[in-house]
This record gives sequence, C-alpha cells and structure tokens, in this order.
Amino acid sequence: MMIFSERVDALRVAAQAGDGEAAREYGRLLTLLPEAAENEPVWAGEPWLRAAVAALPDDALARTLLGSLLVTQVAAWQNIIDLDHNADGEEIEAANTRRREEAEELLGGVLRADPEAPTPKACLAALAEVFDEGAYPESEDGAFPYDYHHVQTDLWSGSVCTTLQLVVTDPEELRWACDQWLANYEDWTDGLTLTSYSRGKEIGNVTLSEGSAKAIDWDAVTIPPLAGTPLPPGHPAPHWRTYYGFSAEVG
Repeated sequence: MMIFSERVDALRVAAQAGDGEAAREYGRLLTLLPEAAENEPVWAGEPWLRAAVAALPDDALARTLLGSLLVTQVAAWQNIIDLDHNADGEEIEAANTRRREEAEELLGGVLRADPEAPTPKACLAALAEVFDEGAYPESEDGAFPYDYHHVQTDLWSGSVCTTLQLVVTDPEELRWACDQWLANYEDWTDGLTLTSYSRGKEIGNVTLSEGSAKAIDWDAVTIPPLAGTPLPPGHPAPHWRTYYGFSAEVG
C-alpha cells in the first residue's frame, strides 16, 4: 500500500507541473474517493480532469472521464432535489442543465470520433435516465460485458440512509480507496461489503469491515480475480444509478 500511495503522490506532483496524462490519472484516482464539505457533495477529481482535458483536448479518455463524472454529479444533485424540499431546486436544476450540456458535448465529441465507443454511449444513456428520458444502460444482448468490483456501505442519520458505492477493477486501487474511506468517516453503520462481478454474474462476496472498524486486514481478504474484460474507466455499472468510481444515493 505504501508503494501505491507513493505512486499517487508522484502523479500529483507531475499533474501540478502541468503533465496532462498525470492529471488525467490523478483525477481518475480521486474519483474513487468520497469528499464532502458542509454536507454538500464535492468531487476532488474534477479540477484535475478539467486540467487534463485542457492539456489534451483530443484525448478520448480524459473527455470520457470528465463526462462520466458530470453524469455522476447530475444524478447526485437530482437526488437531493427529489428528497429535500428545502433545497434550492431552481438553482440546482440550472447548474444541472449546465453539467448536462457539458457532459453531452464531451461525450458526444468522443462518439463523433469513434461512433462505437461503448463508455460514452453508456454514460449518455445513464444521463438520459436521470431525467426520465431513457433506460439505464444495458448491453444489447442483456449480458453486461465487463468485470468489476463493487463496494457498498450504508450510513444512517435518523431515518435517512445514504448508500455509498465504489466501482473499480484494480485490487490495489480498491484497497487504497477503502482505506481512505475508513480513515475519513467516523461512523460506518453496516461496514463495507465487497461484491465482485463477471459479465453481470456475482463471482464473490465478502465483508471487508464491520460496524465502526477503522482498518481492514487485507491479508485476510481474498479479492476474486477478474478473468474477463475489466470495466472501462468511466463506464457505469449495471446496478441502478451506480456509476464508475465513488457515488452516493440518499433514500
């Protein structure tokens, strides 16, 4: 884990120096982490992904990652509007319109260059679903074509439950992100649960931590290998409103 953390630090230094590819990778890794300020959703990876797009305007991955993150943001803010009648709905909706337009421009640009690119297509389908204008993305034959790990926990505040989710493919990134989660949240009501999937079928399920545990004994955890095609960065998972990296749903 120390080696991985050193890699993250090196990416940050390179990104700060103006390296577009480092900014893209550092921003992607930050999308795996939950960040919150005064109970408002904040996405730490966004400025780095924007820097990557600015430095590499024709880079399909940078554009896809930023577009995917904007889709996640739109869904999160729409969730707030639906649940909190005291929220400034008009202001949030106006901001979401801007996010949607930018996401469509970013993802649409990738599709104009590569009309068959699956991840931009799936992100745009997920975006349409948020506004009840389409179905959540599924493969044409009904079988999800990718493998991935899905970590989930529930945080309770009175009768309100916030489901936190992580979608990732690399075991080292999974360990790093989960350790960050535990280090930054004081109370975990149900702990962390890891479920691994291959082409839409569950291939493993394990409890990573229980209750208010502050650390995971990774030596005691077996993360199933993903034998199939890994989920592409930015691609939504086939669970309802579950996006690449970190996402939250309040219910």
